[in-house]
This record gives sequence, C-alpha cells and structure tokens, in this order.
Amino acid sequence: MNFKTSDNERLVLAGGVRTPVGQAGKSFSDIPSAELGYRVTEEIFKRTGVAKTEVDGVVAGEISQNVRTPNVARVISVRAGIPLEATAITVANNCVSGLEAVLDAARRVMIGEGDLYLALGMESMSQGPIILENAKLNSKTATVEKLKANWADALNSVNVIDSIDEGLNDPIRKMNMAMTGEIAAQNYDLTKKDLDDYAYQSYKKAYDSIKAGKYKPYQLPIQLTDGTMLEDDEYIMSKTGMVENPARFDKASVIFDSKYMSIKEFYEQYGQWINKPFEEGKSKAAVTLFNACPRSDGAGAFFVTKESVAKKLGLKIQAYISGWGMYGVDPAHMGIGMAFAMNKALKSSGMKFEDMDNFEIHEAFAATAMGTFREVKKSYGFDLEKANSEGKVNPNGGTLAIGHPLGATGIRVLLNQIMNFDTNPNIKKSINAICAGGGVGGSIILERP
Repeated sequence: MNFKTSDNERLVLAGGVRTPVGQAGKSFSDIPSAELGYRVTEEIFKRTGVAKTEVDGVVAGEISQNVRTPNVARVISVRAGIPLEATAITVANNCVSGLEAVLDAARRVMIGEGDLYLALGMESMSQGPIILENAKLNSKTATVEKLKANWADALNSVNVIDSIDEGLNDPIRKMNMAMTGEIAAQNYDLTKKDLDDYAYQSYKKAYDSIKAGKYKPYQLPIQLTDGTMLEDDEYIMSKTGMVENPARFDKASVIFDSKYMSIKEFYEQYGQWINKPFEEGKSKAAVTLFNACPRSDGAGAFFVTKESVAKKLGLKIQAYISGWGMYGVDPAHMGIGMAFAMNKALKSSGMKFEDMDNFEIHEAFAATAMGTFREVKKSYGFDLEKANSEGKVNPNGGTLAIGHPLGATGIRVLLNQIMNFDTNPNIKKSINAICAGGGVGGSIILERP
C-alpha cells in the first residue's frame, strides 16, 4: 500500500502535546474529558503558532463520551474557535481510539478531503457515569422528576450499572479485560514473577525518564480546581516505593486464585480459550493489580498533515507516518492482536520487524505485552524479548507505569515514539502497537523526519 497522499506527498505529525496522565479518582476527577481535550487544543495552537483558520477538520478519539458533549470533536472545535465549516467527528474503537483518530485524519489528508487536521484523544475514567438501566420502562421512573419523586422504590425497577466496569467487559465472550490478561499469561507460559519483573522495569524506566525531565517538552501542566498544578504522570509518581523496593510486587495477590475464583475454576470457566489443560499444583494464576495498568484520565493532540503544508505553515515535523495496520483476533485473546497488527503494518509498508529501531508496545497488562512478544517470535520469527532486553522496547516506560486514559493512550504512545527520536539519534524507524477490548489491535509506523 502507498501510504502517501494523492499527490505523492508524505504524511506527517506535528505539534504533539498531551496532559500528564491523571490517576482515576484523583487530580483530574472533577475535570471533564472535554475540558482536558480543549486545553490541549488551545496549547497546540499556542505552541505552533498555526492559525485556527487553517484547520480543515477535527477528529477525536474517546470511548465513554459524556452526554453533555455529544460528538466531543465538534464541541471542542466550536469552543476553540476553529472555523464553523470545519468537519468534526468522534471515533470510538475502544483502546485504539487515539490511534484511530490520527489514522482517520491521515486518510482524509491522503484522499485530498483536507490539508490540515487536528487529531485528539481523551478520556475521563473518573467521570464514567453510573447508569440506571430500564428506568424509562417504568411509569414511576420514566422521567427525572418521577425518578426523584419515587427514589426510594427506584432500585426495585432499574438496573444500576457502573459504565466503566461494564465497559471493561466483553459482551460476546462474557469476560472482563483482566480475564483476557490471565488467558494470555496461561497461553504463553508466563508466571507471576515474569509479569512482576516486566512491570517493575516499566515502572523504573518511566520514573527515571520523568525525573530526568524527558517527558516535559511533550506535556502541558494542568491547573487543577484547587489552583495547584499537575506536572507529571500521577500514578507512577505515587508509586515510588515500588520503584525503590521491587519486592513489593511479590506481595500483590493474584486476581484469579482467591476466595472469589480459584485458578481451577478459571480453567473450568474459560478453558476453551486456553491452549492447555489445568494441572493441579502446576497451573498458577499470574495477573495482579500491579502488573495490570491503572485506570486513568488525560488528553492529547496532534496536527496531521502533509509535508508541504507543514513546511508552508512553519510546523516542525515530528515524524513521518510510514504505514499502519489494524487486525482483529478473538475477544478472549484481547492483547495478542498487537502482534498481528504490527505484522500487517510492516507487510503493508514493505518493511520487516528487523528494520525497526524502536517498539512502543501498549501494556494493558504485562501478560498481553509479553504474550505479544512471544506471539511475534512464534508467528514471525522475530525475538521481541531480546529487543526488549536490548532497550528497544518502551525505553521510557509504558502503560503499566504511566496509566491508560483509554481514548488518549494512542496519542501518548505516538508521543513516546517521537520522544525516542528526539533523545536517541540511532532510532530511525519506530513501530507501535495497541490492543483493545473486542480483540482489535492497531499499529502505526513512524520514521524520523
């Protein structure tokens, strides 16, 4: 596939910026995702000096849109003073939504629909609403006024649903994302120690990079409601004890061998998705809260355009987009789609794994990241575990440490790729991969400008 515009120009990223990633329920808990998206929108114009009149459209990636900001791309576009005639669309592809926003913008530039697009990613897991399902089916609770008047009896006629918890379940295979992580751990023979050691390295790399100031050029400090500022990614900076004392990972309990579900019961319920039988005394659960990513809030933005337009507008090109691929696997194997998405991106662009100097792999779970390493070796012969040991994978930490603001993670991962270009002259080509609930995997290849 030719990943160029109709007039044979290269696609580029410019102006990339993001908020620090907030931990759900903490610093950003009272700031709506649309507000975070608006702030990075204002910042990208401020940093680049591009006139808002130059923008042909806005594409935003978000999973749990707030009902107060339907089509959040349009809400932010109008609020920011981007021309009213500019297009605006919000895309939702679960955790790949941030990448999808960039790719939707890139496709529009490719076919000549416009020359300059603002791609956004945002999410507030803090503000995921509690839903009263079926309230409108009962005459006593069918309106807000009736619901309030009959509140004492409401729970007898409605289902109360946490939108975030429900959203992290796959409705087809009837399993949550942690279960898919455990399935990956079992299928790829990953132990709790394997996952804990990997998670520790993610924590350590992220913490060291933050302390060294590597992330600051790509971040917009956010003023909080109380007037204080959040300047660094919140979760990892609250877990310095884990960095200083990795033995703390050992103390975390596995999720699927507890009073709620034993590992034997896990196999009984989900064994059809595991490639080996349960063995008493040998089959061990591996996924814990600390080798899984935290829930998060945040936003980020890029300009997506073609090379000549970037130069005309005086934009510093941060990276060339050289290829991409999307690939779906069974929802029960969520996470492993990253291996196949990377291969699709590479094959479509005429490249190989060996051509890549850097890999930015999403870490929803240590199990899905490491499972992807092993699937790549199994299916394509490339040793990603060796590349990881050589410092080519997530050199500045990943999602386990930084956090996962769902729709914004794609922007964060792309910015990590650009940071790697800026801090390591040996990196010429970089590939990312992100998995998503439902089994979708996405991958984008970037090249140094």
